[in-house]
Amino acid sequence: MRLVLARGGSQYGSLRLHLDQLAAALTGMGHAVTVIDLLEADGAAPVVFEILSGADCFFTFNGMAGEVAAMEVVRASGCVCATVYVDHPVHHLPRLVHEIDKQVVFFLDRTHVQFMTAWGATRTYAHLGFLPPGANELPDDTLGPVDTSDEAFARRDIPLLFTGTYRGPPTPGWINWPDSAAKDLVADTAQRMAADGRLPLLDALRAAAAARKARLSAELLESICLLLSTAQQYAEAWHRHAVLTALGEAGVPVEVHGIGWAPLCERYPSFRHAGEGSFLETLHLLRRARIVLNINNGFIAGGHERVFTAMSAGAAVFSESSRYYDDAFTDAESTRGGEIATFSIKRPERAPEQLLALMADIPAQAAMARAGYKRAKAEHTWEARAAKLMKVVEGLR
Repeated sequence: MRLVLARGGSQYGSLRLHLDQLAAALTGMGHAVTVIDLLEADGAAPVVFEILSGADCFFTFNGMAGEVAAMEVVRASGCVCATVYVDHPVHHLPRLVHEIDKQVVFFLDRTHVQFMTAWGATRTYAHLGFLPPGANELPDDTLGPVDTSDEAFARRDIPLLFTGTYRGPPTPGWINWPDSAAKDLVADTAQRMAADGRLPLLDALRAAAAARKARLSAELLESICLLLSTAQQYAEAWHRHAVLTALGEAGVPVEVHGIGWAPLCERYPSFRHAGEGSFLETLHLLRRARIVLNINNGFIAGGHERVFTAMSAGAAVFSESSRYYDDAFTDAESTRGGEIATFSIKRPERAPEQLLALMADIPAQAAMARAGYKRAKAEHTWEARAAKLMKVVEGLR
């Protein structure tokens, strides 16, 4: 098939790297793939040319081309328009209202699909489904293949690594809104999600409505949907802040890379900020890390690429749990030969003790890293994700 993949901007260059590695996987499957950079001055013009030349599928992450004029050509062409959204859909609702006959939409979390099923009930999608990201990997000719031996693992020089953004303490974004029933509903929803890290947005909203003797009808959801990103952002910031401050209070040594870390590093001497970095630079860091910390970004029943990427780089992963990880991996704390160690976001104060025990046991780290590497390479590559994507796309041609 002829596929057009368009990449735009993203923090740390993560989605650009995702797209390039997906493109390589699709090319390896025998498809004719054209990658277009929307950040270039004439980025929309090549999209139009490729679509009019008979492309079978147009693909982006986060619906990035949704606002450019080229989408009118895509809409009129009849080709499959596919996208993977890497955040909760409430952050992207304006891009999800496009009426495209063969629109394929994937999310990284099954509760995000649940939300879309409720919110998008009156909208038409050719396919709405779950597709976690694949592991981003360095080519073997960059640093050589990953060595999973105990000896190589012991030579890794970053005991604990976290890459990403520190957003600061959670801020109630609704605080300055005029008093209204909608404000109260959003605030209650956010606070329920913060209190229970395994409670998805739709369920929290439904419970907040029920507490007011109301039913979460399609009409109520539609009327409040554009305000819900505030609740989702609050809960995400709350959980990340809770885990990181727990680690800081316990004196857990963490090497951090990314934006916004100055306040936390000043407060906790055990946190060492080693630069902002890019996603490509992170791939090099992961080859040096023994343990990689993962805090999900609102993923309750889904997966963060950090987990798969760290595993494929031969690092051990200590992660906030999710329903998806529960199904996809065996927890090393409960089963010998497990591929991941997880902690509950409901009890972040317990994470430091778990993590310090793991950090003290390098043979256990190495064994877990080896098992995780094997599982990631077998099941969580971009080749595996590309095959699932194309099964849907080919079914619509």
